[in-house]
Amino acid sequence: MRIKHQLSATLLVLTVALPIGLTPVVARAETPTASAAAYTPRIESFTVQPLDRASPGSDLYFTLNGAPGADVTLQMVGSNKVVRMTEEQPGRYEAAYTIRSSDRITAESLVTARMVRDGKSVMATLDKSVVAGAPAPIDPRAPKISSFVVNAPDRVQPGDELSFSLSGLPDGRASVAVKGVKSRIALTEASRGVYEGNYTVRRDDRLNGVVAATGYLSINKQESSKVYERGTPVAQACGNCGVIESVNAVQVKDGSSNALGTVAGGVLGGVLGHQVGNGTGKDLATIAGAVGGAYAGNRVQNNMAKKTEYRVVVRLQNKTTQTFTYAADPGMTVGTQVKIENKDIVLQ
Repeated sequence: MRIKHQLSATLLVLTVALPIGLTPVVARAETPTASAAAYTPRIESFTVQPLDRASPGSDLYFTLNGAPGADVTLQMVGSNKVVRMTEEQPGRYEAAYTIRSSDRITAESLVTARMVRDGKSVMATLDKSVVAGAPAPIDPRAPKISSFVVNAPDRVQPGDELSFSLSGLPDGRASVAVKGVKSRIALTEASRGVYEGNYTVRRDDRLNGVVAATGYLSINKQESSKVYERGTPVAQACGNCGVIESVNAVQVKDGSSNALGTVAGGVLGGVLGHQVGNGTGKDLATIAGAVGGAYAGNRVQNNMAKKTEYRVVVRLQNKTTQTFTYAADPGMTVGTQVKIENKDIVLQ
């Protein structure tokens, strides 16, 4: 009888204690939901092991670093297959793809990665060719980034200041993702097509002494990126380096032939005036015709002598500007990095 009472008491304690023990578990389960609402997908780097030749049967290996716990897929121009990347470590995704005989993957094939989580997504394009030594493919939809420069100490420590400069198309939104820094760093368009910003390293950042950064430029919902690789030399000051700020076609008068138009118009007006009237009236008509003809000739010549010039404004790194005039379209675009040599613009 005593044993039965002990069993009953034990069961009663377990029955009463069970709901109490479950209460904290339910509360803790709500925490990921709250943090998920603040989750922002980000891609810090996206690389490939290039091939000697993109031929059927060759294997492509991709690596992407970014926010953990996301769904990451790849798409390549020349293949209709969507490749899913596997998260091998928190925030590190890898994928391998064997080129099929039906694929049309070439050195110019653009590779795009898409990261999705909680209804939010971010995309990045591979800024290198899948074939070793080939030029990087260009996404015609993406805004062009002509350069991305990071100024940082050789060994980064808390309290150090990092400075970033990104050049590309104007009127966009630029930012930088630094591996080990939780949030993107916003850049400001300091001059047309040049975006700049600074960041002071904090104690809770995980940079491990080096800077691995990716610059992003977004225009009209299209985003492009450029990776700053470890070991990239720090840019030195360049007094004659700058970026094209504007290119304008203007119409100007050719003043060298105005006198010719005035004289020719005066002679023609005088001849016509001389044919009108007699005596003094003829003389007055001749004078009036000459004056009117000269005025008309000048107006006609002004209209005919207009020509188009192209004025290119370059903003140098020292914040000054220089203007260059060309008789023909120089074929330059805003945001292009240039140098001034021998009083002319040279593309970098």
